[in-house]
Amino acid sequence: MMTKIMKHLFAASLVCCCITATLTGCQMKEDDLFEMDAANRSDAWMADYRRVFNNNDYGWALYTMNPTFGRHPSVATYAVKFDQVNSTFYKSTSTVRLPGVADKDSLVSMYSFKMDNGIVLSFDTYNGFFHYYADQSQYFSQDLQGDFEFCLDRYSENEDTIFGRGKTKQLPFAMIKLPVSAPAYQAACDSILSFYSPYNCSFVCEGDTLPARFLGTYQNLSIWMEGDDPRVDGHLYSYGNLVGGLYFLEPIEYKGHIIKEMKITLEKDGYVDIHGQAMIIPKPFANYWLYDEESDSRFFGYSALGTWTQGEWDKARDAINKSGKQRADDLHYITLATDGFGGLELIVNSWFGSDEVHYPMELKKISNDEIAVRWTGKETSGRSYKFYDIGYKYIVDAFASKDEWRTYRISARTGSKMSPGEFQLTEESNPDNSIYFPTNFRYYHYSIWE
Repeated sequence: MMTKIMKHLFAASLVCCCITATLTGCQMKEDDLFEMDAANRSDAWMADYRRVFNNNDYGWALYTMNPTFGRHPSVATYAVKFDQVNSTFYKSTSTVRLPGVADKDSLVSMYSFKMDNGIVLSFDTYNGFFHYYADQSQYFSQDLQGDFEFCLDRYSENEDTIFGRGKTKQLPFAMIKLPVSAPAYQAACDSILSFYSPYNCSFVCEGDTLPARFLGTYQNLSIWMEGDDPRVDGHLYSYGNLVGGLYFLEPIEYKGHIIKEMKITLEKDGYVDIHGQAMIIPKPFANYWLYDEESDSRFFGYSALGTWTQGEWDKARDAINKSGKQRADDLHYITLATDGFGGLELIVNSWFGSDEVHYPMELKKISNDEIAVRWTGKETSGRSYKFYDIGYKYIVDAFASKDEWRTYRISARTGSKMSPGEFQLTEESNPDNSIYFPTNFRYYHYSIWE
């Protein structure tokens, strides 16, 4: 059944054609309706659309584009069933977060057709699933104020797709006839968002691998082209979810290729353009260190060490206690802090004033899953003596030396390739020397003694 859904819904790339329909007013169909007088013509046209709306056993996939502040429009997906008076919206991954309706499986509200320089679909009574994201009030400031009235421009010849745009915002609107029940469609479509909308990834086209990121809250994909500042958003593309993939409201154009629609790979480790022109792949693990300042990951403790490394830390604890300058019990935190531009510091006692010690490292990329590390030989702290000399050398040297590059292979300890939960670094020449740590734990530290 899912294959059938996928084939049907890949036709949704026609949604992109909505862009060409953004005219000033709602246009009427040019057919023999114009042989009637104005009143009968309006009634006949609305009756025709009502017939199309209700000539469906399952309902419609309704795609609307909500404006956002600072991002491209956000594509919202709803599975809706119409009868002659009411529209029924069904729960989704987004409705479970809405106030007052989080526990509802479906909500019913009235709809109507109106004439306003063309035919308009209006959702008249408040629906907690739909109108929350189409609220025109100042509660949302400049965000989420989408339309709840839509100019209907045309429907396809086989009557399985309806095209239009928001009456106020003029953003594209489309409805696609469902081949399965509305609840089943909504659940299948949402699974793409919840299971496979990775925060970090890469866009591959023409042999180039570009940093990319899904901004799931906004339904935007950000791609950093050559020359883009990595500290701000790259080129933004609005996307919507299909059962088996996604489509782009604004096609991605790169080196002569135009990418409108992508489907999930059989291995579920990325997306591939339906014409084979481009891919979205997991972000190379090495790039978490070299090219992403937000992955300021933290090395979190004694239990995270391989057997050889634990022995080196035991030596550090003994030496520190014998130094008379510090106690091993005062060694609170060990962290690895990346700057996102190829630099890294091993930091001991981060946020502990004069006893915070920094050891800057050099990094270089060996492959997508390998990095090489070398200590610069420098140390900075708030004390007059060198912590390295009182026992920290065992900790520093266990990770990297200043005389040669040390190569580590990076693997995902938990999570998936697209969304790793923990990384493990394993020294290639000494597999017993390993550490692991969580990703994106910028503000959280773990004591090595816990």
